[in-house]
Amino acid sequence: MTATNRIISIETHKVRPASHDVIFAVSTRDEAAIKDQRWTVRTVLQAMGRAERFYSEAPNGRRARVQRYTCAGCHQEHIRTHISDAAIHDLTNLPHTGGLPAALAASTPLA
Repeated sequence: MTATNRIISIETHKVRPASHDVIFAVSTRDEAAIKDQRWTVRTVLQAMGRAERFYSEAPNGRRARVQRYTCAGCHQEHIRTHISDAAIHDLTNLPHTGGLPAALAASTPLA
């Protein structure tokens, strides 16, 4: 069975030398809503490599898949809302914990 993880908040920071904001870490909540877990982007990417899935959820309950990609600016691997699901719910719409108060990019660095 493939694990599915709902991302409920993000942490951002600036990537150097590219100087753009990226998601550094995320928090997930299990489906039983019992506990939250913090993941760095590195651990999210490793979990995706093991076929685990991640998603965010819009206020109306619709899910948006999370995908990996390589940023053209900094050439690092990141995560973002799947390109076809961005209109449903973007990761940057989630609450921010730690890091910067607002994210300007829908991406996350390999930390």
